[in-house]
Amino acid sequence: MQSRRYPKLFIRSKNELAKHISHENFPKEKALVLINDVIANFDFYWKDSVHSDPLKEKFIRNAKHTKLGLLLRKLNTLVLAPHDKLLPKFIYGGVKEMSHAKAAKNLLGSKRKRILLKMDLKKFFEQVSSERVAYFFQNKCECSKKTSEMLSCLCCVPIGPKNNGASKKAIARGFSTSPRLAAWCNLDIFIKLERLIQKRLSGHDPKISVYVDDIGITASRLPREVMEKLRDEVSSFLLTADSKQQLEINQDKTIITSHEEGMEYVGARLYRNKLGLGKKAKSKRDQTKNKLKKNSDPKVRESLRRKLNGMNHHKKYIETT
Repeated sequence: MQSRRYPKLFIRSKNELAKHISHENFPKEKALVLINDVIANFDFYWKDSVHSDPLKEKFIRNAKHTKLGLLLRKLNTLVLAPHDKLLPKFIYGGVKEMSHAKAAKNLLGSKRKRILLKMDLKKFFEQVSSERVAYFFQNKCECSKKTSEMLSCLCCVPIGPKNNGASKKAIARGFSTSPRLAAWCNLDIFIKLERLIQKRLSGHDPKISVYVDDIGITASRLPREVMEKLRDEVSSFLLTADSKQQLEINQDKTIITSHEEGMEYVGARLYRNKLGLGKKAKSKRDQTKNKLKKNSDPKVRESLRRKLNGMNHHKKYIETT
């Protein structure tokens, strides 16, 4: 039986952090220079991506090809990723060797007449504050207070567009560390949620998957009204399960469907014992095939062919997961 839930990092200083991210081709001294440089020039090393959606208040942060991006990759792969095995099996987003297809497959059940409750966490990354990240490193990973605050500052940015003067900081949508930190910082809530699901749906083969901000819950031979009641209970639970952290559900994206209606989760269609392409992906693939048939321009055809090959690989991956 697993004896602990959180990684024990015991990072007490910048020097110790430098040891954690150093290796044969990247000595500790070079790592320390990188850390100090990023701390001193943090705001120069990230920007708002052109793929941000200001209307939905979703700002993607871009630190690629900068020293901050390099440091974040090292924090993600050398400090956080080695502890993925501690996470429960129903958490898939940002976890090594996990994927959206595996998250969807987990929701399949051995019994018939299955029903799906799909919920979306509203602005999930923005709900995880810098204080929450510092708390995770200090109280769960047993790092020093100073180091925990430093790590939080490296992984978080002010909410809203850059340079808008916001005082609240949250994990940055687009930083490589964010999916893992989102899972770790909410781990206690997700574990309590899984226990709640198992208790409420006992005897109906309940399954739950958490893929970043997408929560999927399935059960068999369950009346729709029971799932509707559970939907309301889960929404309330996520707001009150932790006094320091509230997770709000996007009610517009909360859906209850059955096999007969067609069940989809994170872009995959859920059949009785297999997966298929979701509606949107299938439609895009069909459109690309039609364009390829109708277009005679060699360059355009080659571009469409490459695009279609990628879609076919994706289709095969989902169907064979």
